[in-house]
Amino acid sequence: MTESTNPTNTLYKSLHFAWFAGHATLTVTSILYFLSWLLIHPSNYLYRLSYLSAIVTYSISLYNTYKPTVKTSDIAIKRMLLDENSQYLLLAIYFLWTRRLTVSLVPFFIYSVFHVGEYVQSSLIPAVAPHASSIGDKLKAVIDQHYTQTMTLVANYEIFVVMGRLILGLFVLRSSLFSILFYAHFIRMRYYTSSAMRDAFHGITEQMDHHLLPPTANPKVPPVVSKYYQMFRDVTKAKQEHKKHQE
Repeated sequence: MTESTNPTNTLYKSLHFAWFAGHATLTVTSILYFLSWLLIHPSNYLYRLSYLSAIVTYSISLYNTYKPTVKTSDIAIKRMLLDENSQYLLLAIYFLWTRRLTVSLVPFFIYSVFHVGEYVQSSLIPAVAPHASSIGDKLKAVIDQHYTQTMTLVANYEIFVVMGRLILGLFVLRSSLFSILFYAHFIRMRYYTSSAMRDAFHGITEQMDHHLLPPTANPKVPPVVSKYYQMFRDVTKAKQEHKKHQE
């Protein structure tokens, strides 16, 4: 008896593999690009290919999640635009067509490493080498152990390193005001969609509170700085409370 093939399942599997191939390509090209940046000369081709791979993978993720049809509602479109994958897709498109910014590629590379690991553990090993399930279990344990901490580190990296590099680049004419505003909007959207980004901001806030507000304020900090920081915190907190009531 011949097993029937479900076209939908076949399509999903092929797209899933294309998604994996995109992340695998991004991982390899990013490693080669970082090596070229460190050892020889930054390869513009590898940099652009990495972002092109990112665009493919995030597009596939969005398609699999929302599968646009003629009946797609405005609500679904808005939900898709607010999706974290949409934010990274737009960011990848932006960095593909603008001046090379090496530090911007690191978060995409880290995400791809985890995605490749998850696919190998959940799909590739069971299909190709089911007898090696113990390897898959060990890989899953490593991913689960380091995932949350790594995502928080990536969020901090995006705030301090990428945004810091863009701001610094403004003063040496290597980045534009638009790039800073665009990335600031990305960070803002990430705050609403990512618990890791919220944790990163909460950690920053706690550190600033500790150093700027009494009774733990650093004695070297002028009182006027603490005063205005407290005012800023009060206004921010009031806005957050107001938004919660509106929701």
